[in-house]
Amino acid sequence: MEALNNPMSAPFFSFVVKVIGIWIIFFGILKLIYIKYKDQIDIDGFLERTNLSVQLFYIGFSTTRLNSMIKSISNGRYERFWYYWFKIGSWVSLSLLPLSIGLLIYNLFIIFIKPTGIEPVISPIVPGVNVKGSDSWYLIISVLISMIIHELGHAIASYVSKCEINSIGFFFLFIMPGASVNLDYIELDKISLWQKLRIQCGGVWHNVVLCIIGYLLLSSSSFLLSPLYKISNDKLYITGIPNGSLLERNLNIGDQILSINDCKISNRSDLVECIYKELDKTRSYCISQNTITCLENVFNNNNNNNTNVNLSNANNKKINLINQIDNDKRLRECFGINDATTLVECVPVSIDSPSECAKSKKECINFNQFNYHIFHLNLLSQDFDNVEQLSFLGTAQQLWDSFIVNNYQSRFVFLNGWDLPWYFNQFFSYLIPVSAGLAAFNAIAIPNMDGEHILETILSIIFLKFGGSACGNDKKNSPNNKINKTKINNTNNNNNNNNNNNNNSNNNNNNNNKESSSSSVLSKKEKRERLKLIISKVIKVSTILLFGLTVILSFYNLKYQR
Repeated sequence: MEALNNPMSAPFFSFVVKVIGIWIIFFGILKLIYIKYKDQIDIDGFLERTNLSVQLFYIGFSTTRLNSMIKSISNGRYERFWYYWFKIGSWVSLSLLPLSIGLLIYNLFIIFIKPTGIEPVISPIVPGVNVKGSDSWYLIISVLISMIIHELGHAIASYVSKCEINSIGFFFLFIMPGASVNLDYIELDKISLWQKLRIQCGGVWHNVVLCIIGYLLLSSSSFLLSPLYKISNDKLYITGIPNGSLLERNLNIGDQILSINDCKISNRSDLVECIYKELDKTRSYCISQNTITCLENVFNNNNNNNTNVNLSNANNKKINLINQIDNDKRLRECFGINDATTLVECVPVSIDSPSECAKSKKECINFNQFNYHIFHLNLLSQDFDNVEQLSFLGTAQQLWDSFIVNNYQSRFVFLNGWDLPWYFNQFFSYLIPVSAGLAAFNAIAIPNMDGEHILETILSIIFLKFGGSACGNDKKNSPNNKINKTKINNTNNNNNNNNNNNNNSNNNNNNNNKESSSSSVLSKKEKRERLKLIISKVIKVSTILLFGLTVILSFYNLKYQR
């Protein structure tokens, strides 16, 4: 839970508009330079020599300098390892095809049925909506790493199969970086179908391995970081204090939060639950007339309806101006420094039965009117090893934004300003789903994705297995074919020796039989190719519809979840 108030934010759309504007200005400037200086400078030649491509929303660069390095990794002493590595990877990748399709269907089922307590497993990652602006770097780096590992899988598998690659490219599309491998498709058509399949599955397989490694590192983070941090499952420590925090003078990094308003805390979930418990309660406090006047002035100054607010008569009402002034410093200035510790809780009563506030010439005011609460925090100080109580007066969101907490404490003072476990967990929390998504969506038959080529190759293998040479593959070198040819030749020789007078007649009959057989084989081949094409198109169209529906409904579901 990153924030107690997490609305569907227009900042994302504002961000997209800004990025589009920057791209248009950038591309427009380059276009003007090109038009003005193209006769003086060989710009096209420069772009061609450097393999640089610049388009609206896209910048790409390709190079052959990395080819030799990848080739040396692929061949040599590790060649046998890579052979079995990608052989296993091809079977793992093929198993992802039905799993990915099933995942899409299951996700659609969850979106349509909306069972309680179950969230869709596929959700768009949208900066500004379900990704905080500060986390965008984790997303961009995760995409870049996942794509590089993916393309490296294709490149290594290609060299292992003795198929050269033309170049390796890097690009920047809108706001996302990426990588690509330009395969030599002439050589690709010369290798066997199984070798081709291993190359096509290499990217998916490497993304799966990246997910496994990421999960193992994330799950063992406590052990890996234990030399630097004290890790605990039942203690919640303050690991960061943001600049401008309302409690920056009262808290220290390393302090342990024991409870809030007598609600015990041992982890972040407990903290959120305790805050929400306080929000559900209606509390009133004895407020002096001066404080009431100050609060009324703040409300009335922010009131666009020009309607005066009287707090004394609003104990059982909700003021609609709350969201406008939650963070208004003037509202906090109405309360004294010690009000959080000295305010007396009271119960609003009728005119006939005055409250206990009347004794001190104060009024009982419901704090829920302006979203303010008093939070009493019990802290175990790291410096003095004793329990202290800190009272906070403000909104729940202000309290949440005042510190960063986690279940670990740094062993060294110089690490207090570096929340390494949080960065570590945050990075892998993005890397794993991004790499998993790249693997899953490349396994299914979506146009311009690996799954489209994998489907074509696996169908060719299946039809080759059950259709023989009718599938268009040459079997002249198979052992059985050689034995049959030997038997036929021996029989023909015997017949020729015994029937010399009928040679011309037999030759004519053989020619007729060959023509008939060739026509029959061609007919079967055409039928099987046509059947393969139909099956391929049905699977592709079904997958595209399923994928498109999932994307549209996932965005729709994301919008109405916020």
